[in-house]
Amino acid sequence: MEEIADQRAATVGTATGLARNVVALFAGLSLWTAIHFGSLALLPLYLHDQGYDPRGIGFALGAMGVAQLAMRPFGGWIVDAFGRRGPLVLSLGLLAVACALLAIPSCVTVLANRVLTGIAFSVGTTAFYALSIEVAPPERRSEVQGYVALGLTLGVALGPPILVGLYRGAAADGTPADRLPPIALGAAAVAVLGGICFRATSSPVAPRGRAHPYSLRASFRREGLLPALLNFCAQVPNTGFSAFLPLWALGRGVPNPGLLFVASQAGSVASRLFAGRLADRHGRAAVLGPALGGVGLVLAGLTAASGWPAFLALSLVYGALFGVAFVILPTLAAEATPPEGRGAALNTFGLGSDLAQLLGPWGLGLAGSAWGLAGALVAASLVPLGGTVALLAARAGGRKRARRE
Repeated sequence: MEEIADQRAATVGTATGLARNVVALFAGLSLWTAIHFGSLALLPLYLHDQGYDPRGIGFALGAMGVAQLAMRPFGGWIVDAFGRRGPLVLSLGLLAVACALLAIPSCVTVLANRVLTGIAFSVGTTAFYALSIEVAPPERRSEVQGYVALGLTLGVALGPPILVGLYRGAAADGTPADRLPPIALGAAAVAVLGGICFRATSSPVAPRGRAHPYSLRASFRREGLLPALLNFCAQVPNTGFSAFLPLWALGRGVPNPGLLFVASQAGSVASRLFAGRLADRHGRAAVLGPALGGVGLVLAGLTAASGWPAFLALSLVYGALFGVAFVILPTLAAEATPPEGRGAALNTFGLGSDLAQLLGPWGLGLAGSAWGLAGALVAASLVPLGGTVALLAARAGGRKRARRE
C-alpha cells in the first residue's frame, strides 16, 4: 500500500498537479501563519496593556496548549479517516471564528480565542503536514517541504509587524483596546481566504472512512515519539521568541518588535530553499542536530542585545536555524510509517508542539516572574540544546543496534 501511495505521489510530482498543490499550500500557509503568529505577537501586548504580568500572560496563552492536547486523541484518526483536505479547511474556519471573537475584547474572549486556535492548530497541522509530504515524490519530500514552508516565512514576516503596528497606533487613533475589534475582523477574513486556498489542493491518499473506526490507538504511533520530543525542543524557544522577546525588545531600543519577525523570516529563506536538499542528500539528523543547538545559542545571545541593529541581526540568524527544523521534522515523522498510519504518526509528532504551547508559556511565564524576561529567554534557550543531545543519543543507539544485527 505504501508503494502504491508513493507511486501516486510520484505521478503527481511529475505533473502539473504538484505545482498546483505547492502553490495552494504555500498561499494557504502564508495566510494561516500571518494570522496565527500575528495574534501570538499581539495578544501579549494587549494583555500587558490590561495590567497582566508575565505570569498571567503566560497562563492565558497556555490555554492554546491545553486545547491542542485535548484534540490529540482524535487528530490522527480524523486525518486518516476523513482525509487531509477537509480537516485542513475546517481548521481555518475555526481560526476565523477565533479571530472574530476578539472583536469583543475581554479576558474571556482571549481565552476562547486561544482554545479555538489550539483546536485548529492541532488538527490543521496534522492534516497539512500529511498533505504537503504526500504530494511530493519520495526522493524530493524535504525539498518540497522547504518550498511550501516559504509560506510560513512570508506569513510570519508579514502578520506580526502588521498586526502589532496597527495595534500600537500606526494606522488608527484611540486607545489600543479600541483598535482590536477591526483588527480581529480583518484577521477573520484572512483566515477564511486561507481555507479557500487549501480547498484547491488534492491528495494522492484516499480517506480510509469506515474502514478506520475510532480508537485511541488510531491517533498515535510510537514511531512519532522521537520527532515529537525534537518538535518540543524546537517549539519552546520559538514560544519565547514570539511571546516574550517582543516585551524584552521594547525595553532595549526596538520601537516595533514585529520587525524581529521580519528579520527571522528573512533568515529562514535560505533554510527553506536549501536545507531540504541537504537533508535529502546527507540525512535528516546530520542537518537537524547542529541547527537545534544553534537555535539555543542565538536565543541566549538575544538577552545581551541592545538596540534594533543587534536584535535584527540575531533574529535573522535565529530564523535561518529554526527554519531547518520546520523543513526536516515533519518528514522525519512521516517516513517512519506507511501512508495509512501517517496521520497518526504526525499527530504524535504534534504532541511536541502541544506541550511546547502549554508548558512553554506557563513555564517561561514563571521564569519571567522569578528572573525577569531575560531569565525566561535563557530558560527557553536551554531546551533545544537538550534536543541536540537527545538526537545524538538516538543516532548512537541506532548505530549500535545496526551493528548487532
